[in-house]
Amino acid sequence: MGTAINYKKEIINLTKKLSEPKMRELIDFAQFLKLKEEGFSYKQVEDSAGYVRRLRANEGRKIKSGKKYIEELIEWQKLSS
Repeated sequence: MGTAINYKKEIINLTKKLSEPKMRELIDFAQFLKLKEEGFSYKQVEDSAGYVRRLRANEGRKIKSGKKYIEELIEWQKLSS
């Protein structure tokens, strides 16, 4: 567990020095590694960074906006009372 903490600290220290485009690249690569760990194969996609960006965009569409969440919460409260 201590090693994982050291890695996290090292990543945090490195990210303080990176430009925004390099941070985006780092995030893309980290998400790619996560997908690979879940059974992803290099043979499935030619452009891994582009693939991860598409996955992130699809995930972003699933997230509700704060306004939508509050509207649903109010509707749920009306139905419950």
